Amino acid sequence: MYPGRVAGAALACATTAAGVGACALLFTAAALPDFPENSVAADAAMDAKNLLSLLLSMLLMCAVVVVGSTVSLWTGQRLAQFAVLRALGVTAGELRRTVAVDVVSLALVAGAIGAAAGMVPLAHLGKDLLVDRDLFPEGVPLPPADQTWWTAIAVCLTTAGVGLLAAMASVLAAGRVSPGALLKDAELSLASSRSRMRLVIGIAMTLLLCAPLLVVMAFMDLPATVRGAMAPGLALMVIPTLAVLAPWIVPVLVVPVCWALRILDRRVGRIAAAGLRATPARTTAMAVPVLLAVGVAVSLLGAGATIGRAVERQTGEGLRADAVVTAESGSRLPVTARPYAGGTATPLVASEVTAPPTSFDDQPAATGAWGVDGAALARVVDLDVREGRLADLRDGTFAAGVMQADGHHWRVGHRARLTLADGSHRTLTLVAVYERDLAFPEFVIPRSTALAHTPSPYADRILLTGQIRSWPKEPGQKVASRAGYLADLTPRNPADDLASRLIVAVVAGYALLSAANTCSLAQRDRRAQRSQLRAMGLGRLQLLRCVLYEAAGATVVGVALAAVTAVTCLVPLSLVLGAGAMPGFDVPWTVGVLLAAALAVAVPSAMTAHPLSGVQKQFARRAA
Repeated sequence: MYPGRVAGAALACATTAAGVGACALLFTAAALPDFPENSVAADAAMDAKNLLSLLLSMLLMCAVVVVGSTVSLWTGQRLAQFAVLRALGVTAGELRRTVAVDVVSLALVAGAIGAAAGMVPLAHLGKDLLVDRDLFPEGVPLPPADQTWWTAIAVCLTTAGVGLLAAMASVLAAGRVSPGALLKDAELSLASSRSRMRLVIGIAMTLLLCAPLLVVMAFMDLPATVRGAMAPGLALMVIPTLAVLAPWIVPVLVVPVCWALRILDRRVGRIAAAGLRATPARTTAMAVPVLLAVGVAVSLLGAGATIGRAVERQTGEGLRADAVVTAESGSRLPVTARPYAGGTATPLVASEVTAPPTSFDDQPAATGAWGVDGAALARVVDLDVREGRLADLRDGTFAAGVMQADGHHWRVGHRARLTLADGSHRTLTLVAVYERDLAFPEFVIPRSTALAHTPSPYADRILLTGQIRSWPKEPGQKVASRAGYLADLTPRNPADDLASRLIVAVVAGYALLSAANTCSLAQRDRRAQRSQLRAMGLGRLQLLRCVLYEAAGATVVGVALAAVTAVTCLVPLSLVLGAGAMPGFDVPWTVGVLLAAALAVAVPSAMTAHPLSGVQKQFARRAA
């Protein structure tokens, strides 16, 4: 089985089994209880199920990519052995069955170890993490032991199926080996990935997928939320397009990297630069996983940070109240505020409104709305009204943000049939259109309408003006001054923020695992070159520097490709949101992924190359 060569695939299978098992346990725990409708626990359970289902799909998708790439490289290094077996009379079907049994055995054993060691601890850890962020109903236990055992068995079988599916191309390739392959020198022949079909596919992806999405996001009159959702989607199109076109792009990017290496180290840098330029296919294979990890982190988290910065700007410009009352975790604010001396309190009733379908959203989801009298709202919040007047908001009318108004082509006086929170339909007249709907709800309806059509109504928040210190604070309430509220503002939904970071963690983790496998396997194919360099007088530390220089060069190329992705996706988004040409970035996570990418490429390369070994050991390894 060559355990050293497939260690990455085994680790991917074990990690997948533990992660999928933990997600399945948490999903079952959140789905089993019957929570009261419109309660805090029901909302948390729904957030948990949405997040866990997304994470499950990402785990399985990334496992297919990593296991498939690792087994493909491992199979490619065994082609000479397969050729010998074919020459000895082994049939193609027997070779395919051998590889398939190897992969299934690896996936089953690794999956069983991962499920046994990590499934339940990860489930407890994930539950605590979600409960702390109000994304999982508190007090709900994990499934009982019998369900846990059946889940573990299902997870092991699923992992084996995923491993076999990912390795199917390698299984089929093993049977196509001919005895004539014995005449080839596997170490000296490095197949180029520059094919005409690949170039055609890359150009087609650029013209048919990336360019239309970029034009739609940057130039079409779409709501800001739709633009924000399109930015990660555009990134998921740009990244595979760059990966397909990488054999043509990487040699261009390698040139300045080689110049820098020659300037940094005149002797060893020249050797490393020659290695990067002489084998562009190897450099591409090392750079593409870095592109995937860093590109997804920068684009996905950067889109959220850019939108968050725009939300903070709109909130700071629009909030007029002297203080804001919010509910503590697990509590709800009353819809009627108690009067207090020296000030006024304006409760904003939390409700929902579902707009009619549009050309870009034929099944619109319910969106948040405030129920409040227009004159009272104008005293505490400046929504930047574009047309109409909030003071005209009364029973039978509504106000809408520009995203909804422009999307539906509404003007003041238009009558729209809206679906309210209790499922009833009302035809209301538009009396105002406002600009600051990214930070505030997209609909405002009269307080009486919200109370009449919202099951179990409660206040989203209470805005105070005047002598805020005399406000009679009650249990379950938090009072913050305007400055304090803005300082502690969380511009993004915690569920969305956590989902984005989990996706980045999963994708980056698997991508960097693939990078480590690729670098390790690539160094195994260079034993002869390292032996020759040592025989020519290159010292141990010099060989170590050479290996690290090549790893650093490949990492820089991958980061440069990720920067192309970020510029393509985030700069147009930042411009259309009015946040300037410089988009926002999640700096801690971006730096963390960059460091992890550098280590994932450098450490396996150095460990596999054994650069500190003597000349005799280098030639011994070459002979082995």
